[in-house]
Amino acid sequence: MYNKKKKMQSNRSRILECIYRNAPIARTEIAELTGITPATVTNTAAQLISEGIITEVGEAVPEEASSGRKRILVDIVPNCSYTIGVEFSEKALAACICDMKGNICFKKITPFTEDLPTNITQQVTEVIRQLVDASALDWQQFIGIGIALPGHISLDGNTLITNRRIWDQFRPSDIYHAFPVPVAMENNARCMALGAYLFSPDIIPDNFALFHVGRGMFCATMVDGELFLGRHYIAGEIGHTIVNENGPLCDCGKRGCLQVYASETRLVQTARMIYKHSPRTVLHTLADTPDDISLEKLITAYYMGDSAVSALITDALRYLSISAANIVITMNPGRIFLHGQLLSYENIRTELMDHINRQLAFIDKPYTNSVEILPYSITNGARGACALAAWRFFL
Repeated sequence: MYNKKKKMQSNRSRILECIYRNAPIARTEIAELTGITPATVTNTAAQLISEGIITEVGEAVPEEASSGRKRILVDIVPNCSYTIGVEFSEKALAACICDMKGNICFKKITPFTEDLPTNITQQVTEVIRQLVDASALDWQQFIGIGIALPGHISLDGNTLITNRRIWDQFRPSDIYHAFPVPVAMENNARCMALGAYLFSPDIIPDNFALFHVGRGMFCATMVDGELFLGRHYIAGEIGHTIVNENGPLCDCGKRGCLQVYASETRLVQTARMIYKHSPRTVLHTLADTPDDISLEKLITAYYMGDSAVSALITDALRYLSISAANIVITMNPGRIFLHGQLLSYENIRTELMDHINRQLAFIDKPYTNSVEILPYSITNGARGACALAAWRFFL
């Protein structure tokens, strides 16, 4: 559902967002949900229809014993405009073009290579141009570009803030000036949260947390339909919350951060140590050298019953469950959506949910059902970046 905003927005923006979240919807219901007068809703809807942004899609099913004028439903026209989204990470450079309903029309996935970070600004610029050329769309049909970052953008918009030094060559200012449409940049998990909010309104509420587990870890939060940013970029850095004060040293300088137990980076690093020091591990049958071990091979070893690997993943899932339960207890966000490649495997999902249910066994059942695992795709971040562009330049 749509909630009134605490900050000021134009009537047009509020009406568009209400349609996004509730379509197909009648004008009378838009007025009820937004608090905007019926006359203003009618006039704004007429303008949006004339611009080809929304369209009438049929009559509402009448309620029993109802009378009065027929209610005509409206919805966003998917191809009224397009957005471009890009995410770069140590998995891939993923880019896509989405229509205004979040449908991916064109995409390009470039697997990560060692030379990608040194040319990342040029690579991002080139992949955007390649996508636009392949789409045969005119630049005037795009409302903007979103970039999902493996970190945070500085307040002045000119610097990527991340503990992954390999991305030091990224130059945001070069990308801002490279295209005839505006560009927005934001943390990748926050982009994914916006993508879920705008493009999956049937399953995503106004209040939720998206807990992303990848090479890094981050928890993005939506409060009453607003992306929570906090006072500083560390808001949401759940990977650097301590789950064991006597644990291993983290890159941030603290000990026992969640990141050192459950991030893909540390899981793979630890699996390589197991490979070196355990001659009986099944990892030897999956990789010729420690450097050949990937997350996929680690998961294969887990499914094959390797005891050391199973213990490694069980520890990771246990600490993840503690953090997820802590979010439920301290924030009560309504829903928590977990996301990541690690969680795309059925046995791992089942084990994680078992741990979470045990953590939350002391509270009412509805709360234990508030945690859900979202489907993983390599394009989730890029699609979320498309939502960022829609959010900034359309809504």
